[in-house]
Amino acid sequence: MQHTFKFNDDVYTLWLGGNAGRYTLDIGGSQHVVAATPDGDGGQRLILDGAAADALIAVDGNTLHVHLDGQHYELRYLEPIDLYAGDHGTSAEDTAVAPMPGVVIAVHVAPGAQVTRGDTLMVIESMKLETAIKAWRDGTVETVHVSEGRTFERSAALVTFAPETKS
Repeated sequence: MQHTFKFNDDVYTLWLGGNAGRYTLDIGGSQHVVAATPDGDGGQRLILDGAAADALIAVDGNTLHVHLDGQHYELRYLEPIDLYAGDHGTSAEDTAVAPMPGVVIAVHVAPGAQVTRGDTLMVIESMKLETAIKAWRDGTVETVHVSEGRTFERSAALVTFAPETKS
């Protein structure tokens, strides 16, 4: 599964797969084996590609704080909806997100389309159930993030409306 993290001021997109407490981290095609186990003193034993180090780890929402060798590192998980919203200058209320992983069966709108609340924007299939994604308000479609036949992950942006103008 692809994830996006912010480490200090840099943003990284990577793949993370797990098996029995060990994870394989794929960053730009370079794979690393990662594990963390409690050390019995309230800390963690981090193992990266076979090299071990003691660390203190704290989780605060989507942020992971790691104290390692006298240094503090902050790793923040970025929600896909926040990434897409930020790219387009819109807010989360302007974007329909996937309730679970699935595939797009049909797309009924294109960028620039004017829609009315209740109009079907697209049809998705998740766990063998078809679901119509309907317009939650009147508006203009700004972006269709996925095309027919494409798969998506939970919380992936599906359709974004142009921001509402306040009068």
